[in-house]
Amino acid sequence: MYEIMLDTNTLDYIYTNKTRVVPKLKNFYKKQINLYITYIQQDEINKIRDISKKNCINKIISITGIKRVLTASTIIGTNKSRKYGFIDSKIDMYELVDDTDVDILEKLQKPTLSNPMSNTADLLILYTAVKKKMDYLITDNTSDFEPMLQKMSKFIPNYLKVKKNCNLNYF
Repeated sequence: MYEIMLDTNTLDYIYTNKTRVVPKLKNFYKKQINLYITYIQQDEINKIRDISKKNCINKIISITGIKRVLTASTIIGTNKSRKYGFIDSKIDMYELVDDTDVDILEKLQKPTLSNPMSNTADLLILYTAVKKKMDYLITDNTSDFEPMLQKMSKFIPNYLKVKKNCNLNYF
């Protein structure tokens, strides 16, 4: 059995290649392959302005059996410079963590003055995949995720592998 976290750009890849990829994903359950997203990816989908594309991606999530999971943590902060105000994980969309998780997340987050929440979304997606002992994280942003995973592996032993979107074709 494989447990796979999908990044938002992977959902876009699936949408772009739907005639080729969706039939394969529909049969993943036969191979005991489970696909997951968190509310973070769902929020990004909900922000898509092209209603037809947004509806199609949500339909793909539904018909392929992609499951939504709670994030394994939450990061709360403000982002005054971007005028978004208070930022946090949605209530009931995350699991409570212990003090060791907080320490690890603080070490991995890279806030700057211009972007105090910096890599928060990617960090929470990756952290969730690691804490839930998933096998793969599929994304085309490997240059963002791989360095974070290397650092995270120093604190949390794991077997997570970061793969590019096209690797969905090889499962």
